[in-house]
Amino acid sequence: MPLMQTLESFFVEGIGIRMKTSSCRCSNRIFFNNYQCLSCGSEVGRCNVCRQSVSFAKQDDGTWQCDFCEANVSPCCNRASSVCNAFVEVEGSLCQWCAFTTVTPDLHVPQNEKHWIELERAKRRLLLQLADLQLPPYLPNLNQTHPLSFQFLENKKLPDGTVEQIYTGHAEGVITVNIQEADSVYRESTRVALREPQRTLIGHMRHEVGHYIDWSYARRVAAEEYHALFGDPDLVNYEESKNAFYANGAPATWAEHHVSAYATMHPWEDFAETMNAYLDIMAIAATANDRGLAKFDMSPTSPAQELVNGVLDIAITVSEFNFDLGLPPLLPERLSQAVIDKLAFIHTLRIAKVKAPWSSIAKTFSKRISSDASMD
Repeated sequence: MPLMQTLESFFVEGIGIRMKTSSCRCSNRIFFNNYQCLSCGSEVGRCNVCRQSVSFAKQDDGTWQCDFCEANVSPCCNRASSVCNAFVEVEGSLCQWCAFTTVTPDLHVPQNEKHWIELERAKRRLLLQLADLQLPPYLPNLNQTHPLSFQFLENKKLPDGTVEQIYTGHAEGVITVNIQEADSVYRESTRVALREPQRTLIGHMRHEVGHYIDWSYARRVAAEEYHALFGDPDLVNYEESKNAFYANGAPATWAEHHVSAYATMHPWEDFAETMNAYLDIMAIAATANDRGLAKFDMSPTSPAQELVNGVLDIAITVSEFNFDLGLPPLLPERLSQAVIDKLAFIHTLRIAKVKAPWSSIAKTFSKRISSDASMD
């Protein structure tokens, strides 16, 4: 089958989002993080050429062939350490998803390789979702003018005995994640201390990429609408707002206008929290479509309120299963109209601007070279 036809066949008919699972050549289902088919033993993973999760056939020359697009590929250089399951066009190179990471954990430290694996899995899931939704950085030239990168750092003990604390955050396209967040015990204890409903790696990354999309795109292309919904961040001092939030907490009526208590802190945080919620909702919708539980229209021209309400109906059902196992709810049972209006704004950010072909964007990312960087 010609490559362009295979690319077109990835999309679920009528909704514009790629299937989340795939099948091995033996017809066994392949899931997101699989390295090997549990049925026939074939090597499986994600192809850097077609982005599909697929099985690979070993060739006589030592390379592998993608069973889907038939490209000749080799393992991503991070595959050997189980950090990545991708196959790439050039032997010994990074896949397009690993290339976004400019600083990796010190692997001489026990547990850091395990943490790195978890961080890369969450980041890869995020990037694939952004590409499917055609959100930044997957827009023409945006990764040249407003590049996105990730650095995974850890707290360091300084010669004077003090500790240099690494804070998870975003600054001018660089998303920093403290690798402690990959430790489930630390993450849960922090969640309880901060009284958060959830605290996950994918949640951190969706929130921080919300700041990136805010900085690189949203306020640049729709400033008036942004200010009307979230406020003008340039008119609100961030440090003062942060100090007031941690001193006094959120207003009792926060749910009337915000998706979370934290979103009340500042317009920047409001947008990032709303983007996090939007990506959560779209991920659930994509899974529901993939598993045959729904037929959501996820295109940017679809009615946002109808999509959100449909996903919340599913979330209520899943939450009941969670309660049976003593787990927290998947999502809130309802969202206010003000929050849905904000989600609709983000939904429409996917419209209008001409998108570059995915193949040309992928080629740009695949040429990026991973290099060390340091925090300011």
